[in-house]
Amino acid sequence: MTRDITIDIQDALPQGSAGFERCQRLRDRVIQVEPYFCTERAVLLTESYKQTEGEHMMLRRAKALDHILRNMKVYILSDELIVGHQAPKQRSGNVFPEYAVQWIYDEIDEFETRPADKFILSDEDRRVFMEELYPYWKGRTLHDRMMAMIPEDTKLQRFDAMVFAIGHHETGGFGHVVIDHERILQKGFKGIRTEIEQKLAEMRLDESNAWKRKIFYDSCLIIIDAIIAFAHRYADLAVQMAGEETDEGRRKELLAIADNCRYIPENPPATFWQACQVVWFNQLILQINDNGTSYTPGRFDQYMFPFYAQDLGRGAPKAQLQEVLEAFWIKLTEPVKLFAGADSIINVGQPTGQNISIGGLSPEGEDATNDLSYRCLEASLHLRLMQPNFTVRMHKGTPQSLLMRAIEAIKMGSGMPQLTNDHTFTEAMLKLGVSLEDAREYVPVGCMETMPKNTWGRANGGFLNLTKVLELALSDGRCRITGKQVGPKTGDARTFTSMEQIKEAYEKQMAHSVTHNAIENNLIDLVHEEIAPIPLVSLFVDNCVERGVDATSGGAKYNWTSVLGIGVANAGDALMGIQQAVFDEKLVTMEELIDALDNDFEGNEPLRQYLLNRVPKYGNDLPEVDGYVRYATDVFFDELARHRSYLGGPFVGSLISISAYVPFGEKTGATPDGRLSGSAIADSISPMNGVDLNGPTAAMKSALAIDHTRCGNGLIFNQKFTPGPLQSKEGMEKFASLIRSYINLGGAQIQFNIVDGDTLRAAKADPQKYRGLVVRVAGYSAFFHELCEDIQDTIIARTEYSV
Repeated sequence: MTRDITIDIQDALPQGSAGFERCQRLRDRVIQVEPYFCTERAVLLTESYKQTEGEHMMLRRAKALDHILRNMKVYILSDELIVGHQAPKQRSGNVFPEYAVQWIYDEIDEFETRPADKFILSDEDRRVFMEELYPYWKGRTLHDRMMAMIPEDTKLQRFDAMVFAIGHHETGGFGHVVIDHERILQKGFKGIRTEIEQKLAEMRLDESNAWKRKIFYDSCLIIIDAIIAFAHRYADLAVQMAGEETDEGRRKELLAIADNCRYIPENPPATFWQACQVVWFNQLILQINDNGTSYTPGRFDQYMFPFYAQDLGRGAPKAQLQEVLEAFWIKLTEPVKLFAGADSIINVGQPTGQNISIGGLSPEGEDATNDLSYRCLEASLHLRLMQPNFTVRMHKGTPQSLLMRAIEAIKMGSGMPQLTNDHTFTEAMLKLGVSLEDAREYVPVGCMETMPKNTWGRANGGFLNLTKVLELALSDGRCRITGKQVGPKTGDARTFTSMEQIKEAYEKQMAHSVTHNAIENNLIDLVHEEIAPIPLVSLFVDNCVERGVDATSGGAKYNWTSVLGIGVANAGDALMGIQQAVFDEKLVTMEELIDALDNDFEGNEPLRQYLLNRVPKYGNDLPEVDGYVRYATDVFFDELARHRSYLGGPFVGSLISISAYVPFGEKTGATPDGRLSGSAIADSISPMNGVDLNGPTAAMKSALAIDHTRCGNGLIFNQKFTPGPLQSKEGMEKFASLIRSYINLGGAQIQFNIVDGDTLRAAKADPQKYRGLVVRVAGYSAFFHELCEDIQDTIIARTEYSV
């Protein structure tokens, strides 16, 4: 069967049908659920750790997961076709005490009232944490080990000045990896177990590293048996519920669910429904195992199409398959993560980063669009949820029908799908030494971090603030917020007489900051390898099982660490401000400018207004200022290239901020673009809010001034359009032409909020009325009502275009 034999861009599950109504009920229930703070997983994990003290940490991790999966509460909600939950209540956040407990202890009274990502905390869960979990884990966690080892001068950059931050990996799991579901779908866990047993049988323990490999394989076998037992628990529950069910249709569904869970994921699935259940079990168990984010399903329409096409060939109604797909789609919205307060602002809106991508090129370089690509777009159109994160991979030969269907989904206002450029990212992968076939199989991970599926990419090695680096260059290495000397002394900028001196200081400060980011990243890798190895994740990363090596120890085919540069627009705008105000027009001296920055423009409002409104700004297709943005990013990329990761691979750059543009702005002093101290910086590679005055095409051309092929770990370009013109065919065609032009010129990624400011302001004023409103925050979408006020305001303030 060819991949396009069943293509039909029309809805398979029409509104008003029973299947459509079921999925809308499932959607509405997810939207209405309030997240709870949950200690069940933590209690079970602690029980296991107490029983395994003295054993190898990898075996302890495997046995802990086994204990959790065999004893956690299992339940099936009404209407569910895909089953499995991560906690006793839907959309509840688990505690992961092996990573960190101190921040929970310090913030436990704030979960219900904090600005972002609130959690309801019961008296019993509070008691369990304070009386049972905290006393055992205090001093034993990954975070405790990290803080005992991190160098003091690195702490200055990381904590005092917050030039960079790697918060979640200091207190949580890694994640940020493409999950090779295809391998499990083809072999089942029984097949993987057979492979491992064969390797153990052939092993000689007197060989080099044999014991490490044996421990890894033994851990994998424990985990495989636990996963199968977990699925069987759902099978048993479904049989029990079927015996009590009075509705004959639902009784049959429960028995089918039981059959599915009894058979898979131990065996390769025989149907599309079973395949969806396998993928969900994999996604779910990974998120129960640790609190890493962005376990990414990847090219869903490629590895799932054979099951979909086979069912169609057997006569299964397309509407029935769509119903299963949408039931699966909804499950990806359920997981939530319990972040520390500071990290919850950076990751505001519960983005778990489960990024599904469709379309794009095949490994052979041909268009890979199939009918399931359209079915995924239909699911996105129908459900409009914040997860899964959703990507359409584009290339020069992408079918117009796919692009137009994607625009139909985009104009619904959820900010999805985002669009990526296969040609640009393939070139970026090739620059990293990836083979052409693997490069064409790149996957957007989490928000927009990119990598081939057989990669341990450490795709969130922290955010590094290019605007803050420039601040240090203009203050002789002193943080304007804290007054502390956090960088090297690179000269008193008051005495600088040329832009070359400013650039030299910027480059030296960048070298210092990137070095300390690399120091902490490599320490994080060391500590995770020792305290939190991930044999479960390694089962889903190519080469790890073959080599018998955990992903944290270098088992993957490709290994690198990625750092996310932010504040790029402000850095370029600020350099342009200095050149024009000081050296070209001589409006002020360097001494006067530095004094104004030190005093947050107090008494110098005319100067601030000049810098804001009279100096060219990035986002308007003005080569001089765009060149400064290119310079600022190139310095960042050049410095990363001088370092090697813990596993010997490169440090790879990206330009992605997610929601970090607000908290990093709070830690950044006044800047020569007219920005006040503590205010937000720009989002990813988008212009600063309100300065892009020449329309969307000009903003795109400015973004293209950056070398996108150096962003091997991805970038994000946000635009906001008013929805009115997109309601007409002509408007949609203009929008499609705009997108194709950007892609054809080499733009790596673009995403859109199609929502007007009045709607957002109304939603801010009456959140309950707009509880289902989903918006694009940065590289992810979120329920608008779950965002903190600062993030809501920045989204409202974005320039609103029209086609």
